[in-house]
Amino acid sequence: MKFTRTLSSCAIAILTLGGFSVSAQESTKKGLEFLESTGWFKASTPIQELREQSTKSFELLDENDSGSITLDEIDITEMEDDMSKMNPAQLRENRQRIQAIHHKFMNWSEEIDEFDVVDTNNDGYWSEEEFEARSDELNLHRLELGIEQWDEDENGAVELHEFNSHLDELEMYDEDGDGTVSREEAFKSKDGHVISDVLLQQLQLDAIVVGGSEEAIQGFSDGATITKEVRIIHKTNSEESKEN
Repeated sequence: MKFTRTLSSCAIAILTLGGFSVSAQESTKKGLEFLESTGWFKASTPIQELREQSTKSFELLDENDSGSITLDEIDITEMEDDMSKMNPAQLRENRQRIQAIHHKFMNWSEEIDEFDVVDTNNDGYWSEEEFEARSDELNLHRLELGIEQWDEDENGAVELHEFNSHLDELEMYDEDGDGTVSREEAFKSKDGHVISDVLLQQLQLDAIVVGGSEEAIQGFSDGATITKEVRIIHKTNSEESKEN
């Protein structure tokens, strides 16, 4: 089910970017046909590059260089509170950290009882304080679930080998043995984490940023929001073949 939702979401997103207007009923079918026609599924990323990027994300989140990531290090509510005190360089790094945390640890796959999570004193009611803090409490709970998802030895922290464990068998998905994983191969794996990593890496590789400042371009590579002055041109394989 999660795999189907991911594929459908990609199809709808690409159609929207392409200026297509589709109904919910037609979106998945037309989206897949469009992606197939452009060669979108064939774009690939080197396996070594995927592992190196994942390790860089780990090092970014391991703030105290302890060799493990704890909940305190990925508490985005604390990061957002501290933003007013940061200089531009610190803001860029903080933006990278928040993007990496959402990508890796924010667990949206498990259903939770939001009322119970927000009702921190378990009295069956939301006080005014609990209501005002509900967003932070829900985010923190999903991060706790994210830590648990990767914490194989259940020691309350995520080590590098756990953080990268979804990439251990990438060679198994490399059907043509070229040392890369294409989008098509990633989707065939039905592993949501592998799919997510491949899509994120390809988004950065396939996009050409035209115009805008160096800071805006860096913001794009960090996964941040791009300013209106920056145009993104997504070149499909078919377009590239015409140029060659």
